[in-house]
Amino acid sequence: MAHLVIPAPSPTLPPAPTARRRRGWWRLGIIVVAILMLVCEGIWWRVTATHTQFAGPAFNQHTNAIWIAHTWVGDSHSPTDYDALADELRQGQITYVYAHVGPLNGNGTIPSARYLYAADFVQAMHQRLPQLRVLAWIGQIYRAGAGTASDVVDLTVSATRQQIATTSAHFTRDLGFDGIQYDLEPIPNNDNHFLDLLRTTRQLIGPQAILAVTTPNWVPVARVADAMRAITGREDTWWTTYYYERVSQLVDQLDVMLYNTGMPTAPLYQAFAQQETEHILRAVQNAPSTATVIIGLPTYRDPPSRAFHSAAENLTTGLRGVIAGLNTATDHPAFGGVAIYPEWVMTHADWRTYEQIWLGQ
Repeated sequence: MAHLVIPAPSPTLPPAPTARRRRGWWRLGIIVVAILMLVCEGIWWRVTATHTQFAGPAFNQHTNAIWIAHTWVGDSHSPTDYDALADELRQGQITYVYAHVGPLNGNGTIPSARYLYAADFVQAMHQRLPQLRVLAWIGQIYRAGAGTASDVVDLTVSATRQQIATTSAHFTRDLGFDGIQYDLEPIPNNDNHFLDLLRTTRQLIGPQAILAVTTPNWVPVARVADAMRAITGREDTWWTTYYYERVSQLVDQLDVMLYNTGMPTAPLYQAFAQQETEHILRAVQNAPSTATVIIGLPTYRDPPSRAFHSAAENLTTGLRGVIAGLNTATDHPAFGGVAIYPEWVMTHADWRTYEQIWLGQ
């Protein structure tokens, strides 16, 4: 009988060095990704963390604002039209109305034909809402070295600054406006010509008239602002704490334009709104200033672009971000309210969102 020979098992070969290294790199990669996720989660928690959890009505002071269309000063309106607008403002607990009266010509003037019914509008609103404050919304593009081109103003020219201030005084002195809101864009960070315009305007409109300015977004240091300008190619995006403090000492109200931020998602925009609210309020409150801060939020629905995504930037996410920003501290002496931009595209659904989240109705 033949013997069955069972062959000895072959020795197991160790993995090739390349395979071992590959598995090692995978393990290291997983560890690195996990660490990065933890770091990002920690940063996100720090950015979005709040001290309190109050809802919007806890911060609403019934002193909110809205930008309204040029038609109110440029066209004739019936008493019924004024009644309807007054009812809308009353229900929205609006105290400040920014009525478009411009734009400025390059020499700092506004032809009277552009605002033929301004005095009628102001008088009608004051009759219906005595506590309402109507500000002349005066805007234009600011471009140094532009001369007197009709579509821009050059604030580096002293005569132009003087004329803009004189134009503003006409609206408060002769037409009954309660104040001026400057919307001159872009105002570069640390621009001294703008500060001079504010001083001159105050001298001409007097201490009783309200002087308000629209303001861009906040960054912690000028180098970040410089980097963001280089990345975005936009001059109108960022002011530092230092410049916010300086401007706040010369005005009664800062109206933050918290839109066209480029945030692509709702959580990012909400976190951005929270940070902007927190830090702008802190900057103004730390300055020897009595200015109030009103946060402007978008209601328009432009096509998506690098600067704007309506799915991210809207009234819902903006209000939630502002509320979160207010919940990061216990005291907000500089906070005045929120502002709707603009009234003429507000839908019934938008008003319901505003009423539910901010007014608590």
